[in-house]
Amino acid sequence: MIVFTVISGAKNEDALCYLLEVDEEVRIMLDCGWNDEFNVEDLKHLRRVAKQVDALLLSHPDLSHLGAYPYAYGHFGLSCPVYATVPVVHMGRMCMYDIFQSKVNEAMFDTFALDNVDAAFEKVNTLKYSQPMVLGGKCKGITITAYAAGHTIGGTIWKIKKDTEEIVYAVDYNHKKERHLDGTVLHINGVVLDALSRPSLMITDAYNSLIIHPARRSRDTALFDTITNTMKNKGSVLLPTDSSARVLELAYLLDQHWAYYQVAYPLILLTHQSYRTIQFAKSMLEWMSDAINRQFDSKRENPFEFRYLRLCHRYKELSKYPGPKVVLASNSSLDTGYARDLLLEWGPSELNALILTDRGPPNSLARKLYNEWDNLSQSNDGPVKPPVNLSLNMNLLIKKKLPLEGTELSEYKSELRKKQEREAAQAALIAKSLSIIEDDESDESESEIGDTDIEELLSKHFDLYVRDATKYGGFFKQTQSYLMFPYVEKRKRYDDYGEIIQVDQFARGIGDENAGDGDINGDKADMNSDKDEFDREDSTNAFPESNVPTKYVSYEQEIEFKCQIRFIDLEGTNDGRSLKTIVPQVQPRKLIVVHASPEATNDFAQSCLAIRSMTRDVYTPDVGEVLNVSAATNFYQVKLTDALVSSLKLSKLEDYDIAFVNGKIYFPPDSSLPVLDVVPIEELSSGTHNPVFVGEVKLTELKRVLQSEGITAEFKDEGVLVCNEKVAVRKILFPCDSIHLDPEWAIDLRRFIIR
Repeated sequence: MIVFTVISGAKNEDALCYLLEVDEEVRIMLDCGWNDEFNVEDLKHLRRVAKQVDALLLSHPDLSHLGAYPYAYGHFGLSCPVYATVPVVHMGRMCMYDIFQSKVNEAMFDTFALDNVDAAFEKVNTLKYSQPMVLGGKCKGITITAYAAGHTIGGTIWKIKKDTEEIVYAVDYNHKKERHLDGTVLHINGVVLDALSRPSLMITDAYNSLIIHPARRSRDTALFDTITNTMKNKGSVLLPTDSSARVLELAYLLDQHWAYYQVAYPLILLTHQSYRTIQFAKSMLEWMSDAINRQFDSKRENPFEFRYLRLCHRYKELSKYPGPKVVLASNSSLDTGYARDLLLEWGPSELNALILTDRGPPNSLARKLYNEWDNLSQSNDGPVKPPVNLSLNMNLLIKKKLPLEGTELSEYKSELRKKQEREAAQAALIAKSLSIIEDDESDESESEIGDTDIEELLSKHFDLYVRDATKYGGFFKQTQSYLMFPYVEKRKRYDDYGEIIQVDQFARGIGDENAGDGDINGDKADMNSDKDEFDREDSTNAFPESNVPTKYVSYEQEIEFKCQIRFIDLEGTNDGRSLKTIVPQVQPRKLIVVHASPEATNDFAQSCLAIRSMTRDVYTPDVGEVLNVSAATNFYQVKLTDALVSSLKLSKLEDYDIAFVNGKIYFPPDSSLPVLDVVPIEELSSGTHNPVFVGEVKLTELKRVLQSEGITAEFKDEGVLVCNEKVAVRKILFPCDSIHLDPEWAIDLRRFIIR
C-alpha cells in the first residue's frame, strides 16, 4: 500500500515537502522546504505529521528543499533519521547560516538559532551515489538509493524500494552537463538508467513545463555581453544568487571568463559564508563533473582556487573596490540579504544593471522584477530576450540594523552603567556571603590560633606589634605581644579526585578567545576554529569589530528603480521540452506531478496523457490532498522451510536470484506467517510448468547477450537495436504470445518477450 500526501508544493511553486506512506506503517518525508519569509503559519501541515515521520530524505542544499528542517527538528519534534549526500549536508548548513545572518542584520529574528541548525545537521546520515541503504526500525525492509540529479552539488534523485514496489522521487533535476556538474544519471546519452526505469510510482515536478531554454552558448553570450557593456559605461552589475548551490556554477563560469579575457574589473562574491562555501567546494571535487576532475588531475590545480573572484563577507568590504564591478550576492529572492542592500543602493542609477538568473520564489521582489522585465521585453531579436531600461517606483519595507548615536547612545550607556553597578553590587554581596561561609567552615578558629606558639607566629607571619595592655614600660621592655589583624589561611578543599579546581580562574573571556581574528581575505585565510567562532559572532552583531550598540528600524519607502534589468535562465534545471521527453522514457506505472503552477502542472499532465505508451494514472494533487496510489499486485510473503531452501537451484537475473519451485503453503499453529514447504513428487499433477517472464524487456541486456555470441549489435536510432546490419529489434506496445526464430540464430530470444 502506498499513500502520498502533499504537505507543501503542489499546483504552486512553494517550497517542497511531501509525505509517503508505505504499508500503512512507514512514513517517509520527501524534502522539508521553506522560504526566506519564515512564516510559521506556512508549516501548519508539517506540524501535524512531524512526530509521526520515520525517515526524511533531502534532495538539494537550498531553502526550498531543506529550509524548514532545523525548525521542525527543534520545535515540531522531528526526530527521525535523516538521509542526504555529503554536499547537501555541508552546503545546506552554509545556506541556513547565511540566511540566518541576513535576517539578524535587518530585524530581531528568533524563529530559529544557529544551535538549532548545528544540532539538526549533526543528525543527518550521509550516503554516496548509488549506495543502497537498508533502513531499520519501523522502516525495516525498505531500501533507499541516491542517484545524481544535477542542478546542485550533491543533488539527489531518490529511489525507494519495498518488495516489488519501486518509487522514484525526481525533482529539480538537469540532464544537461554544466561546467561544474554532470547531468543526471536518470537520462544519459538518450537512455534511461535501468535502475530507475519502469518504477511503480514516479514523483516529479513540472516547474519549467511551459519554458523552453535557449542554447547554453546563447545564454552565456548574453550574460557576458550585458556585463561587458555595463562596465564599459562605468556601471556595476548585480547578480542575485543563492549562497551555497547555484552560486558555484556562476562563480566558476565568471572566473573562467575573467581569466580567459583578462578582465580588469573586480569580480566579487558577497555572502556571509563566502569563504567557507568555497572551502567546502574545494574539498568536494569528487561530487563534480568529470571535466573538473580531469582538470585537477592534469594540472594539479584546484579549479575552485579562484584567481579573479574576490571573497567578501561584509557589506563594507565593497568599499575596497571602487568603480565598476560585478557582484554575486545572496539572496536570490531579493527580499533579504546583501543582494537586496545592493539593489536599493544601485537600483536608482541608470548606469547599473541587474541580471536575474532565476525567476525567484512566488511573491518575492525578484519575481515582481522578473514579471516587469517579461512585460517590457517584447522583442524577439535573438534567442535570449534583450535587457530593458527599468523605470519603476515601488513601496518597499526597509529593515536595517543601525548603530546608536547621540541621545540614544548616551541613554544606552547610562542604562548599561547602572546595570553594571547593580551587577557589581550583587556580585560583592555574594562574595561577602561566600567569604563568611568559608570562614565558618574553616577548621582553624581564632581560639586555636591563640594557642599556637606566639614567637613562631611573630617571626613567620607578622611584622606588626601592639603594646601589652597589662604591662607598663617602654615598647622594647614588654614581655608579651599580641597580633593585630590576624590572618587565617583558608584550607584547600579536596574531593575524591584531589584538590577542587576553581574554573573561573582558568576561563578566558570572549574577547581573548576571538583575539587575532581580522578581516577575512579569500586568498589567504585558512579554515580553523577561530574562523568558526568569528562567523558565529558576526551572525549576531552587524558591527563586531567595535562592539557598537545597535538598534533595529523599519519603515516604508518609495524606491525608484531606473537600472537596466535582464533575465538569463541559469537555474540549471530541465525545460519543458526535456521534461516531456525524459519522463515518458522512464515509463512509470503511475505518475504524480508536483511543484509547478496550475498552468504548468496541467500542461505537463496533458502532454503525458497524449502519449500512447504512457500510463493513464497521472495525478495532479492539491496541497493537503491524500492519494492512494497502491498497485494491485499478486504478491504474497511466505516463509521458506530449510529443506526447500537447500534444494533450490538459483539463477542470476540482474540483482535477483531466481528459482522455480513447487510447494505447499500451510499455516503453523505458532505463527501467522504462512510457510512454503516442498511438495512430494507423487503429489505433483505434472512435472513441468509454463515459462514465466520475470522483469521487463531490456534491449541493452539483449545487446550484451548478442555480442557475447559474436553478433554485431548497435543502437542506430532511438530505441532500435540493429544486428549484423540486417535485423532491427525494437520494443512493441502489444504483447506477443510467440516468436519464430531462424534456426541459424544461436540465441533463444523468447526470454526477452513479454507474455
